[in-house]
Amino acid sequence: MRWIAVIVLVLTHVALVAAGDALPAALAPVIAGTLYLPLWPLYALGMPVFSPAESGGWASPNLLGWLSFLAIWSLLWWLVVALVLRARP
Repeated sequence: MRWIAVIVLVLTHVALVAAGDALPAALAPVIAGTLYLPLWPLYALGMPVFSPAESGGWASPNLLGWLSFLAIWSLLWWLVVALVLRARP
């Protein structure tokens, strides 16, 4: 049960990130933040999580960045599910 919930949450999160420009204008920056905010500390520590930036654009995550994104959010969603299941009577 726990792993199914985590997988559904992670896949939903990945789908929202993949939707990108198709998201409403109010939601797109929040979803982009869930991608970039966890990667910036890793980048500051010297991990090469971003590809070279295109001219005038944001640097997209490279393979290590995407794997880090999946690992971080999988752990966070697992913690959320664990806390919810623990709080249930």
